[in-house]
Order: sequence, then structure tokens, then C-alpha cells
Amino acid sequence: MRAGIVVPTLGERPHLLAECLRSITGQEQGSRLDLVIVTTPDALLRVRQECSGIPVIQQRSRGIAAAVTTGWRFLGHRVDAVGWLGDDDRLAHASMSLALAELERGPRTVMVYGRSRYIDDTGATLTHVRPGRMGALLLRLGHNLIAQPGCLYRRSAVESIGGLDHSLRLAFDVDLHRRLIACGTARYVPAVLGEPRSHPGSLTVRNRASSCWEADAALTQSMPAVLRRTRPLWRPAAGLLMRATVRIGSL
Repeated sequence: MRAGIVVPTLGERPHLLAECLRSITGQEQGSRLDLVIVTTPDALLRVRQECSGIPVIQQRSRGIAAAVTTGWRFLGHRVDAVGWLGDDDRLAHASMSLALAELERGPRTVMVYGRSRYIDDTGATLTHVRPGRMGALLLRLGHNLIAQPGCLYRRSAVESIGGLDHSLRLAFDVDLHRRLIACGTARYVPAVLGEPRSHPGSLTVRNRASSCWEADAALTQSMPAVLRRTRPLWRPAAGLLMRATVRIGSL
């Protein structure tokens, strides 16, 4: 299998973008990995100059989800798996080897996720999140522990569910995961796959309240009506399960 990774960027953080790209091009599976950068018309020339040797294309419409979709369409059918990485995030060493191996285990596997090492703007570790195999179940119950950086998706499965929802500004990754696990198997890798960066300039940090609200709406909209109505009753138990999963980290 070949994988394709899209990096959407505004070109405003060149030093972090350079770290992000090195984490991708330095992967062990480099020969099976395609990379494309997607940026805005205003930043196109500057990003091309800064990222020589890597395809840089212009996004077709506004929003991060639209930028990722533009990149996936550019990669096309020459890749079997797709993903994306924010320009301030990083892949962990050998994460693509692990993720591709899991996707290759069977056609019912639609996505692969793993542990995450959250870092600050200097690259220092803030915390580790270990969703375990319970991560997929918790997602169905309206609690998200799966960080997107490091995740890999079967391209045909993404296409079959209609791709990313461009109407979502911040939680389109959570929505994608929710829809994917409804149609196939999500496999967990007990290793750090991605390194999301938390810093004041991060879009989700700046808009944390909006991000949480949008993610919650995305997670609950597909629940059967009876579950939505009774959610106040069983949500505390689901929250306890989530906290237990975080503590154990190896389920």
C-alpha cells in the first residue's frame, strides 16, 4: 500500500512547518509515502520557495477541511491510504510503517489510530494520551480520545462516506472518525503515532470552546434518538470509562 499525507498551511509558521515536513520525509516508509502541501493563493509563491522539492498546490475553497480534500484529490488513486498533518504538528518516528502495516491486515480496517504525545511550541512533552482499543467505543458514546495527527485512513473508505464535512471548521476530524468506525474497523496501535502541538497560536487552543461544542455536536448527531434523550443519564458513566481508559492506557 501507498500512503498520501496532506499538509495544509497558511505559511505563517515556517520553522514549525519545517519540523512538520521533516517528520514526514524522515519516515522509514518514505518510498511508499507521497506528500503534498496545500496553501492559500496569497501564500503559494512563498511556501513554494520555502519548500523546494515538495509539491505545493493552491486550495480550491476556504477552510482546513477543503484544503485537505484538495490535497487528497491531487494524490488521487495512486495512494491507498490518506491522512493529513497540521503544519505545527509532527509524526512520530516510524509511525507510518506501523499504521500501514495495520491497514494491510484486512480490507475491513478503515482507519488506524494510536497514542499521542502532546508537545509545546519548543517540542517539549506536555502529556501522553493513550486511548487504547476502547477509544473507538468511547467515540460512539460521545467521548473523543483519538487525536488526529498520526491517524491513517483507507482512501476507498473515506470516499465511500463522502469525505470530510466542509461545513465543520474545527471538528471535521472527529466527524470523519465517527462516520468511519460506523462502516468498518478502527485498529489501535499501542505506540505514539503523532505529536500534536499545543501552543497559543494553535487554532484549537485559540477556539477551544467552539472546538468542544462543534465536536460534541458532531459526535451526538448520529446517535439514535433514544440515546440522545437519555444521554444525561448514562453520560457520567461514559465519562468514568473515559477517565479509566486514560489512566490504564493499555486496554
